[in-house]
Amino acid sequence: MSSWLALAGAMVVVATLADAPGVLLIAALTIGYGSLTTVWSRYGMRQVEYSRRLGTVRAVAQDSVGLDITIWNRKRLPLPWVTAEDRVSEGLGVRERPQMDRDHERQGTLLLRNDWALAWHERVVRHFHLDDLPRGSHRFGPVQLRIRDVLGRLAADDRLEMPDTLVVAPRMVEVRNVERVMSPLGERRARHSLSVDPALYAGVRPFQAGDSLRRIHWRATARVGIPVSRRFDPARGREVVLVVDVQTVDGPYWLAWDQDAFEGLAVVAASLVRRLLADGASVGLAAATFAGSPQRFAWLAPRASLAQLPRAGELLARIGPVPSGPLTAMLGWLTRRVPVGTAIILVTARHAERLLVPLRRMQRLGYGVELVMVGRDRAASARAARLAGLPVVAGSLEPSWDEAHAISLVG
Repeated sequence: MSSWLALAGAMVVVATLADAPGVLLIAALTIGYGSLTTVWSRYGMRQVEYSRRLGTVRAVAQDSVGLDITIWNRKRLPLPWVTAEDRVSEGLGVRERPQMDRDHERQGTLLLRNDWALAWHERVVRHFHLDDLPRGSHRFGPVQLRIRDVLGRLAADDRLEMPDTLVVAPRMVEVRNVERVMSPLGERRARHSLSVDPALYAGVRPFQAGDSLRRIHWRATARVGIPVSRRFDPARGREVVLVVDVQTVDGPYWLAWDQDAFEGLAVVAASLVRRLLADGASVGLAAATFAGSPQRFAWLAPRASLAQLPRAGELLARIGPVPSGPLTAMLGWLTRRVPVGTAIILVTARHAERLLVPLRRMQRLGYGVELVMVGRDRAASARAARLAGLPVVAGSLEPSWDEAHAISLVG
């Protein structure tokens, strides 16, 4: 402000000596502009609220999600120019912003920019749409908020962290051609069993002689007026762990990958999880890659509840095509996590020749091993695995992973 006052004072002196009213007017305007700039610099950021609201934090690939951006000037001082640059993941497409600048400070990030001129106590909400969402875990933030004067000069700025994450699970499609006797894909929930699973609550029934008092549903008893007992479904016969081979290209696993093949793997894995859960299996997931945690391998312990499906979708959204280590190491790690007798389904898009030895070893230990081959060479890979004595099915997504409506499994 002192420089503006010095400049304005000099102009007043010149205008007085030269009898130049025009220069005097410019001096008055300079004092006014300098004063407003000082006010915007000191008070511009105060009581300015920026918010971002996603329509949901979990979605499925190819969905559309709403995104609302709100700016609120909660003071009497008007703001001629407010700019907000919100960081969004590069894979996201904003319908209302078909062209967005890249963030040069952070790789793989785009800038969703908005500009406003806000009057006192004005609140503005802008509605955006994230269309055709890709599978993945997409991050938002931080936000760079700037206040500018009427000439566009920066008066004040602030950085808002505001982290948000949108988890987009892969598509799930129908699984066809699994009517043959095939373990474990052909398993169904047991109709009768000597034991029941307490996690599978199935309602109530009238109290019978021999029922434990612990199984009486007291609230339902008070409501209906007669003693009733909790009823549970029979326990499932086996646990299933679906292993996703994220490596899609033979050779050193850190050099290259086939993105389309990997997306197809994610669709197949998510669809098989849904089918197995619907058939009554207790399903888990494993992959030799990082999934947003320090743990070397992505891991979801087997569970029988239908709530396992969104958990599996979130895990498949967070994994990537770069392995954290050889698949053989992960298979050895898996034998220390699940008991003997667990069914292991390996979903892979590459030739299984190098995996036959560790898979046969798991089979000899007592694990039920089965392969689901996808990708271009699935028929040849399936023949090689059958010659090694392993159960194999070939799965195809036609015409492509993002347009297919079903997976065809051929034994």
